[in-house]
Amino acid sequence: MNTDKTDRTEPEGIIVVDKPVGPTSFDVVYKLRKALHTKSIGHCGTLDPLASGVVVCCVGRYTKLVRFLTSDDKRYVADVTFGFTTPSLDLETEASEHGDPAVVTEETLRAALSSWRGVVQQVPPLHSALQKDGVRLYHMARAGHDVEVDARDVVIHDLELLSYTAPTATIACHVGKGFFVRSLARDLGVAVGCPAHLSALRRTDSGGYTLDDAVSLDVARDPARAHLTLKHGRQALRGVTQIEISESQAKTLRHGLRPLTDLPLQSEVLACCGDEIVAVVDVRDDVGEDPAKDARGGPPPDGAHRLVSVRGF
Repeated sequence: MNTDKTDRTEPEGIIVVDKPVGPTSFDVVYKLRKALHTKSIGHCGTLDPLASGVVVCCVGRYTKLVRFLTSDDKRYVADVTFGFTTPSLDLETEASEHGDPAVVTEETLRAALSSWRGVVQQVPPLHSALQKDGVRLYHMARAGHDVEVDARDVVIHDLELLSYTAPTATIACHVGKGFFVRSLARDLGVAVGCPAHLSALRRTDSGGYTLDDAVSLDVARDPARAHLTLKHGRQALRGVTQIEISESQAKTLRHGLRPLTDLPLQSEVLACCGDEIVAVVDVRDDVGEDPAKDARGGPPPDGAHRLVSVRGF
């Protein structure tokens, strides 16, 4: 069995780039498209131009996995500087409100950070790519509109104060999808009584892909080297639920059938045979729906009422 699909003419796989400060995440994708001579590339989580670190990019068929990898946890090391804030909550815009960083102490910082765990409400920055009424928030901000941004649920696994040398705190962040570190800087400033902004940010981990997996943007944009950095097959994946299937089950899945197997109840998993990714499988209770049928067209046995949908990889 050919597991790495090296016979395909189009480039495919996963490439992890250590984005420097300056380019946007789309700039990374654009340079990869030129280097790999393909338009089929997507990234798994935006990094602002003033941030650096891990950007996971999927190429070719692997773009089907973007929505899996985008939803994964992220880790950052952030510098939050006290004394003033800005409309963008970082250094992209001019200072708008000042305060005295002398009121900030390690004790107050640690107390504030320790109070935020689990699911919390967070108001995204107005200067962001989120949409309201079909319009990007940053377009509204640049047009000078007074826009109320709704709070939303985000997940905080851990916030650790690594150091505080006035007026800047360095914080390790382990957070879920959709978390804005710039909003954390704003909220931390409010909590300790001094306006703050995000002065530096580095993403160290995105869904299990770390800086150790990453190549520099110079390598990624080089046609002679970019192909060599692509990771293929099941071993290229991080943080995605996988199930092992037999070759006979793989053959059945490739034909779009739904074999009854001992599948765990999961919203979506990747079915893999050896190192080959075979299909994206949705496994859920069939409550309120027609009973799932096996590959022979018959009803499932008692106790096996699972609805399985299959999308080939």
